[in-house]
Amino acid sequence: MTEETMTQKPSPVALLDLARMLAPHKEALHAALERCLTHGQLVLGPEVLNFERDLGQYLGSPHVIGVSSGTDALLATFMALGLEPGDEVLTTAFTFISTATSVLRAGLRPVFVDLAPGLFYPDVEQYEAAWTPRTRAVLSVHLFGEPQPLTQVKALCDRHGALLVEDCAQAIGAKAADGRHVGRVGIAGTLSFFPAKNLGALGDGGAVFTDDAALHAKVREKRQHGCAVRYQHQHLGGNFRLDALQAAFLGVLLPQLDGWVALRRQHADAWEAALAPIAARLGPDRLTLPVDVPGHAWNQYVIRTNQRDALRAALDAAGVGTAIYYPSALHQQGALAAAHPAASLPEAERACAEVLALPVYPGLTEAEQARAAEVVAAFFAC
Repeated sequence: MTEETMTQKPSPVALLDLARMLAPHKEALHAALERCLTHGQLVLGPEVLNFERDLGQYLGSPHVIGVSSGTDALLATFMALGLEPGDEVLTTAFTFISTATSVLRAGLRPVFVDLAPGLFYPDVEQYEAAWTPRTRAVLSVHLFGEPQPLTQVKALCDRHGALLVEDCAQAIGAKAADGRHVGRVGIAGTLSFFPAKNLGALGDGGAVFTDDAALHAKVREKRQHGCAVRYQHQHLGGNFRLDALQAAFLGVLLPQLDGWVALRRQHADAWEAALAPIAARLGPDRLTLPVDVPGHAWNQYVIRTNQRDALRAALDAAGVGTAIYYPSALHQQGALAAAHPAASLPEAERACAEVLALPVYPGLTEAEQARAAEVVAAFFAC
């Protein structure tokens, strides 16, 4: 072994390597591109219809509408629900900003609800405490691929005559306790096909799915500038169409989804095996692992520690990729001043100070994960 080999740094461990994931499917993706170039129907058309059909079969949902992004899936849904301007929508403060901005852009008011202690989502008690006479809907978020239990939340909505919408942007492939895919409890579920999601396009994309035929028809109108008949616009909508090319690519990758989710679960199990003894020794204040619930799709593997920034620096120095989802809660964002609550949301704020996502994507190798786990173990051994 040469001196150069002995001193060479190990290869980086990526948080996500899309090139590695997509490499085995290049030929099929190129064939999808060639098909689109041949038939020339690049806006809506057969590619979108076929993908909507296949995705509906996968989800067990009778109505699927392909749209331009997960953000637009939420926006089109709230535009189609028939709520009144200023109506309140209860939602978590610990999520990506488009969860709330989509509500605002639809003329509604997001009201932020704190997390239940130790969880990444509010439970029914937090929603009940935030309920007002103007509350007309709850927007739940299945964050990080974790299926949120919604039986009690749905009962709360039903009691008040309110709607439940499920933001499943990070949770395609996740299943609820009844075995159904997430997004089937509320009136609609929304998906994102941003490349980093469990099922990602080669660009942006999203979908709305619902059992409600009337809502399905309205969202389809909203997707096409509020148009049911060409050039006849009875309602305000937008350009929310899913690109035909992205639909073709997604059609190639959809059959890989369950296998990819299974690999994510294997990696989550490996993280649990490596880190559980450390967490048990340190206690929950210093290290907490995510809850491994049945049906979890593990879009992210997110630990919590009060030494988050120092741990992240150690992992970065070792070439291990990480991410912080999310460094600030939504009630702390200036763009959402209209939705700020009167008081702080301590559980959401604490989560923002403690969370750190570790690599869990399907292409991660056993050796890479073991090396990343060694860095975490060494950090907490100090």
